[in-house]
Amino acid sequence: MLKRTLFSLVLLLPLSASASTVHIGDYFLKGAEKTTDDIYVIGQTATLAGTVMGDATAVSRSVFSESTIAADALFIGENVQVEGPVGDDIRVVGGEILIDGLVGDDLIAIGRNIVIGPKGKVKGSLYAVGGTVTVKGVVEGNATVVSGVLALTGVVEGDLELWGTATFGEPARIGGDFVVHSNGKIPAPVKVVITGKYIPIEMAKKGGEFGTSLVEGFFALKVLMMLSLGFALFFLARERTEDVLLETLPNFWHRALRGLLTVIVLPLVAILLLPTIVGMPIALVLGALFFLLLVLSWACAGILLGVWCERILFKRSAFPLTYRPVLLGTLFLGVVSLIPFIGPVFCAIVTLSVMGSLGTVFAFSLKVRR
Repeated sequence: MLKRTLFSLVLLLPLSASASTVHIGDYFLKGAEKTTDDIYVIGQTATLAGTVMGDATAVSRSVFSESTIAADALFIGENVQVEGPVGDDIRVVGGEILIDGLVGDDLIAIGRNIVIGPKGKVKGSLYAVGGTVTVKGVVEGNATVVSGVLALTGVVEGDLELWGTATFGEPARIGGDFVVHSNGKIPAPVKVVITGKYIPIEMAKKGGEFGTSLVEGFFALKVLMMLSLGFALFFLARERTEDVLLETLPNFWHRALRGLLTVIVLPLVAILLLPTIVGMPIALVLGALFFLLLVLSWACAGILLGVWCERILFKRSAFPLTYRPVLLGTLFLGVVSLIPFIGPVFCAIVTLSVMGSLGTVFAFSLKVRR
């Protein structure tokens, strides 16, 4: 699934993309090179060895970075290895993930196997969702981990909150509280120094199943698909995406109603036309159009939440659109969708509102062309 998603994103990108900011295909930033621009890489492999004074973003099957990255980094791939320093936040989604360098702020990682190597140091907080999470280095802030197994032989200076099980090896140390959520009885941890309190929380069976579903990778794959769609829109149709978002923000509930009508009317018309010989091709086209509309609305819904987060949490405008709202909103939408009943309802309303705006922007574009 991961390969197909990444390859699909690569195939969707046009060959005419600007080489000054977006690099298509295999890319290598040599050690002697220095760029003051943000770097966006889409391809099979992305290798960064030089200096990046802005942000670094790579969506590739294999990502390797030993560069000095002054700002944020976003890497999506099957194999992601970061050995150089990153000045600000780093977000990683992938299969095998290794962080063995300095991270200036927070680290957010979603993957099958996540490792913070012995040279790895996270000056902010760690947020990790994975099958296995291994910490051999240092996390100076707090750590929040959802994992099948957390293996800690390094140091977490702040609080450590864990959903899953943990193993420890010397000289493991937790500078704050150790809060562990687990299904069933939780044995006391050994071979670890805990400065704060040890707080075991036994989850109900339903909660355990919830944690297990995350560990099995469903959540990570879902978020990866959403991120791929979101970044496809970001790279391919940034201006159109901004038009849709700007149309949605001041008319949220009106567009949600329009989206609801679209969901009811479009499939109904297709069903009515399907039994007839003349209407069958039209019904198939309407069905394909409806599916495409759902996919685009789902992707834009995450970006819309990111725009809201930028305004509410960071008190800044998200326009012109950058990768931050795409990443932040997609992660937030994925987490919210897991909340029983309320989450799916909220996500459905946001998606319907975006769907209504998509139809409005498309209709306006046709009117202008005429």
